[in-house]
Amino acid sequence: MKKFTTIFATMMLCIGLSTGFTSCSDNEEDQPAAPAAKSVEGAYHGDMTCSVMGSESTFEDMTFTLAAKDDATVSLTMSSFGEPPMQVPEITIPDIKVSGENGTYTLATTNFDTESNGKKISGVVQGTFADNTLDVKINLQYGNMPMPLICSFTATKK
Repeated sequence: MKKFTTIFATMMLCIGLSTGFTSCSDNEEDQPAAPAAKSVEGAYHGDMTCSVMGSESTFEDMTFTLAAKDDATVSLTMSSFGEPPMQVPEITIPDIKVSGENGTYTLATTNFDTESNGKKISGVVQGTFADNTLDVKINLQYGNMPMPLICSFTATKK
């Protein structure tokens, strides 16, 4: 009887250990997702198309840089573009909320208002990020321009 009890106890111990080991895995799905702002953070290089009253211009080799301020907020810095005297200086738009997960994110519609070289710069920005591609739409009012620049920028993360 003692031999039977020992064998039974050994079998129960083996079953318990095998159950414990199979429940512990190295599954990547259990890993926490990166915060939305950190997922879109980086520099993006591409062309931006802007239109004013139906007249369209393309500004080549633009750089948009997203910098995470916290887990759900980024600032967007847009490189200078255009030719003097209507050259638009580098613009930084702070506090853009980012939401989403699994590689698909939304940059919330954000109003901005700043000044550079004594000229007022204001507008609205919004965007998306999916498949490693940033798509940003900006309505930009610069200086004393009577009509806004309606701009579109699409680029992959570098």
